[in-house]
Amino acid sequence: MGLIRKVRALFHRDKLTAEVDEELRYHLAMREDLNRRAGMAQAEARLSAQRSFGNLTLLKESTREADLLVFLETVLKDIHFAARMLAKHPGFTLLAVLALSVGIGVNTAVFTACKAVLLQPLDAKDSGQLANVYQSTAQHRYDQHFSFLDFEFYRDHSRAFSGLVATTGGELAMTGGQGIANSGTSMTGGLARAFGFRLPSVMGGSSQFVSVASVSENYFAVLGVNAIRGRVFLPQDTQEMDAHPAILISENFWRRRFGGDPSVLGKNVKLNGAAFTIIGITPHDFVGTIINVPNVWLPMRLWPLASKDSNILHDREDACCALYGRLAPGVSLKQAQAEMNLLAGRVRTLHAPHSEGSQTATISLTPGSHIGPVNLLGSELAFALLLILGAVGLVLLIACANVGSLQLARSAARQKEMGIRLSVGASRFRIIRQLLTESALLGLIAGGASLLMTWWVLRLLMLGIAGTLPIEWGSLALHVEPDLHVFVYVFILSLFASVLFGLAPALQSSRPSLSSALKEEGSGLALRLSNSRLRNLLMGTQAAACLFLLISAALLIRGSIRSMIISPGYETKHVVSLDVIFPPGLGYNHAKQLAEMNQLLGRISATPGAISETIGLAPNHGGLRTAAVGLNGMKPSTGNMARTVFYSYVAPNYFECLSIPLVAGHTFSERSAAPDPTVILSESAASELWPGENPIGKRVALDAANQFHEKTELIPRGDAYEVIAVAKDTRAITPQGGDNRKAYLSSPRDRIDGGALLLVRFRGDPNSIVVELNKQLHVVDPNLIVYASTLQDLLTSTPTFVVTRLSAIFASLIGGLGLLLACVGIYGTVSYAVTRRTREVGIRMALGARKGDVLRLIVLESGRPVMLGLLAGVAAAAGASRVLQALLFGLGSLDPVSFFGVGFLFVLIALLAAYVPARRAAQVDPMVALRCD
Repeated sequence: MGLIRKVRALFHRDKLTAEVDEELRYHLAMREDLNRRAGMAQAEARLSAQRSFGNLTLLKESTREADLLVFLETVLKDIHFAARMLAKHPGFTLLAVLALSVGIGVNTAVFTACKAVLLQPLDAKDSGQLANVYQSTAQHRYDQHFSFLDFEFYRDHSRAFSGLVATTGGELAMTGGQGIANSGTSMTGGLARAFGFRLPSVMGGSSQFVSVASVSENYFAVLGVNAIRGRVFLPQDTQEMDAHPAILISENFWRRRFGGDPSVLGKNVKLNGAAFTIIGITPHDFVGTIINVPNVWLPMRLWPLASKDSNILHDREDACCALYGRLAPGVSLKQAQAEMNLLAGRVRTLHAPHSEGSQTATISLTPGSHIGPVNLLGSELAFALLLILGAVGLVLLIACANVGSLQLARSAARQKEMGIRLSVGASRFRIIRQLLTESALLGLIAGGASLLMTWWVLRLLMLGIAGTLPIEWGSLALHVEPDLHVFVYVFILSLFASVLFGLAPALQSSRPSLSSALKEEGSGLALRLSNSRLRNLLMGTQAAACLFLLISAALLIRGSIRSMIISPGYETKHVVSLDVIFPPGLGYNHAKQLAEMNQLLGRISATPGAISETIGLAPNHGGLRTAAVGLNGMKPSTGNMARTVFYSYVAPNYFECLSIPLVAGHTFSERSAAPDPTVILSESAASELWPGENPIGKRVALDAANQFHEKTELIPRGDAYEVIAVAKDTRAITPQGGDNRKAYLSSPRDRIDGGALLLVRFRGDPNSIVVELNKQLHVVDPNLIVYASTLQDLLTSTPTFVVTRLSAIFASLIGGLGLLLACVGIYGTVSYAVTRRTREVGIRMALGARKGDVLRLIVLESGRPVMLGLLAGVAAAAGASRVLQALLFGLGSLDPVSFFGVGFLFVLIALLAAYVPARRAAQVDPMVALRCD
């Protein structure tokens, strides 16, 4: 019988049964008639016919199995029976679903977040037809940046693409538009503050930096996206754009700055002083080919209008643009790549000889994505992902071991059921399949619950992060809603977890002794199951994985705390850093900048709560540069260069304002024009340059000319400086102290260069002083853009500290979940096992055992696998501590507080989880226990 006919027969089983009955009766009647013709009596003929046919019921079943798709029918019956069994024991079901949903949920959350960041397709119509364009040279692999002139050549000559677009961008200062004025004087930041981070406050009025995506005029046409209000740029707008410069704004920015004002279309704003008209609003959360939602979309031909120093439209050597293309109908990536490589040969001839663009390059195309090809092998990203996946995998392992232990303990109550099944002919495979069906149904229910939990948590997290980010970073638009990929991932993970926690108990339960299983349940069987090696292995696995996570979290937490309690060597809590920026394009010449800065310094000194103010870069600002050092005043070279030091230009009262003591010598003298040809070194720098010698009066040459720097930036260029003082070491950018070799140079008072860094020492609350400083700023010039932050907040914003704090938070959450699951698993397993041993407890107590003896017996038996797991977890954590050594800030790899403290705490909690059900068992009346089945 064919497969299709078997499926059809499932829906006509009554008809098929009647036909089988009629056919069997016909054959029986024919055999009976043959027997009568052979001379048998009627009764003997019927009996002989029945004997020759055999068991009619068995024949009917065999016929049904041949004519029906019985496997599908039995699977449905198994699911129905599994649902009845789970509903029959709601306590076990609820506990198992909660444990599994936590384990599956954290893994689903990590997968969803990674997918949203690494695997999110480009935000465009038919995004599968888009491709990233890269060029690979001997110096760079997968470089997505091309010059604008090269882009135009590829766009005009390529036939493999129906459209080719280019993007660049940056931050520009916006003024005008009558939007919501900046009020960012609060030094707190929602979710960031909850995690221990504080982002700089933006002080100012009508001016602010905004994120700008500069795109080719055909960008929106190629991506197939329209504006929700107004219109987008069009390829034919080139001449009109030159006459009437226009921009688009994102819907996110429209609501955040302009309050959703519908009359914003047609208004003029200025970007770096250049006037533009808002002609359209892009859809909510539209990112296009950008990672985040930009505030402003600017035609690339108008980029030089806003960025005066840019010459991207005419400089073929300026690799500024990322390229994306939409494949023409019927064209594959390989065909398009072959064509682009032919065009690349012609492009090289257009570059200047010996330039980087004239070198041989290979064009490669990859499916369109925001991240592009990421080489995970051996990268820091791969290492971080492995750590995260390993941590959440341990949580799932704990959850599976948890439910496996509960399943194993619960199987003691089902031994009679299993024995009856085996005795009536059920195969071991059939029983295992039924038990795995129950596990699979349990896992799928937990998977559904975890999906809802994950979506809710990630949604709240994304909203919290999005509300914390500064406006100049744009808007966060990660899509964390579950889609088909997430559903498939959860389904597969749920089934995998089902097999992981259900297979061992199923194998154990499907091989009982028939004689003992069919008898009344006794203490012996329950005792053997309760103390089985498998149960001990599962409990030990939970303990080891949980302790590993907890010790790792404790190490990271202590490292994070240690990075804060180590003295940085300067005042951090009562000093505010003001990064003053004069918006470009608003007529701030040098004289005006200097006059406003002096006026601002005067008003700061008169501000209530301000103690002193100085000019200079904060030690933990993050902008320190290095300079090569030449001894005895000689310009650094290969022969006489001692090493490098960090350098910074500061005012004479810098050390007094920040409470950095001078070990020897004196500070700079007051000068108004040229910088002092003197230098103050830190202790570490002085001791390394002149070990055991007095550095005062010695001469050093500093040279930073070979390092990247801005054109107008003040840097040492090999000049000689006399050492006049030695200052105490400070730590800042690297909390381990790697940046304590410092050289302080005298900053000229008339040096502004578009902005200044002010440090204000104050008394009282930092929020109050920022509010007062903001008032003074509005009086001097409301168009100034100022970022304010205490030095303490800057210290917590250093990359090493951020990584350590985030790692500590993540490890703490994962470790806490693991501890919760492990304790629930231990409690549930011991509780169920104790329930099955009620009669044994009654016998022991009837024979004279005291309550304390019973209590001690159960707790010790339950604690033995936990202690073995404890040893395994400590050994694994000892290996992990060496990997995390860079984030521990001087803590030993075997920190006693983390190892012994956490281990002792875990043992106490685990014993408490076992003590509660053990104590309940010890309180049972022996007579009641003896009558218990």
